[in-house]
Amino acid sequence: MFWLVSEPSFLRLLLVELWLSFIYGSYNGGMVVMLTEIMPVEVRTTGFSLAYSLATALFGGNTPAICTYLIHITNNKAMPGVWMSAAALVGLVAALLVGGRRMVPNAVGLARSV
Repeated sequence: MFWLVSEPSFLRLLLVELWLSFIYGSYNGGMVVMLTEIMPVEVRTTGFSLAYSLATALFGGNTPAICTYLIHITNNKAMPGVWMSAAALVGLVAALLVGGRRMVPNAVGLARSV
């Protein structure tokens, strides 16, 4: 990232934004599919919206306040990185726990997780 800081320009910033958008789209597209498919069909919409909204509210909505508090109590400006690492660790654990589940159709033709 030194090349962006040393000579900032609109084109360089645009390239960084496009790269970050590509990374976001790559994992977010798969995440939405995985979260909807692990929910039972009867509660799929409610389950997905609740899980996604709670995760966004807890990790997204409170992140500025939590990072400010962590910086204040530790006097370390790198604490937002620790918070993001903790959030990534929670996501990794969740992905590993869900990764072993697979969907199989039942007698009615609806999928259920096993």
